[in-house]
Amino acid sequence: MKKLFFLFIVLLISNEVLAQDKLLEILPLKNGKVTYSDVIKLQGISKDELYKRVKHWFINTYNSGKDVIQLDDKENGEIIGMGCFKALWMVRFYTSQNVNVWKTIKIQIKDDRYRYEITDFKMRNYYLPSPNASLTDVGIPLEEWNKGHDSSNKKIYSKINAQLNALIKSLEVAMKSNIPTNSVASNGADQP
Repeated sequence: MKKLFFLFIVLLISNEVLAQDKLLEILPLKNGKVTYSDVIKLQGISKDELYKRVKHWFINTYNSGKDVIQLDDKENGEIIGMGCFKALWMVRFYTSQNVNVWKTIKIQIKDDRYRYEITDFKMRNYYLPSPNASLTDVGIPLEEWNKGHDSSNKKIYSKINAQLNALIKSLEVAMKSNIPTNSVASNGADQP
């Protein structure tokens, strides 16, 4: 009987631990932060070629690498960018609002592989706190945003998850595809 009770407690605790790997069972968590990451192996592709493909992906995804890329270290094989997309938040059944979802994208490159990490999510929406106030920008970590409203959060988290999975898929496709030689300059700068 003691063994059965002990087994039950272990299963209960492990279930709690596993449930904490996702925010509202939707968004993946790592150390308490929403994080998407993976290492992708691409046999026979040099670090330089992968670097060009990452730059090309940033430019195509965000229309300008210059506006997004925060760190561009070709020698060490690391590019970090910040980008955003809009998600429709249903505040009430009759009210919706666009929310900007900001994130940091870190891509590390080596011969034959790359690692991506998408994290540091911030929810930004714009509101007027009172009729006499100016427009205010509120940036809140995704993990802290709209706490206590699980049912409405599950809906927007599902939309965010779908958009991030599509973003990751576009990165994977871009990294497997050859790019035209005139798309990225040899020094890594954007082409007109």
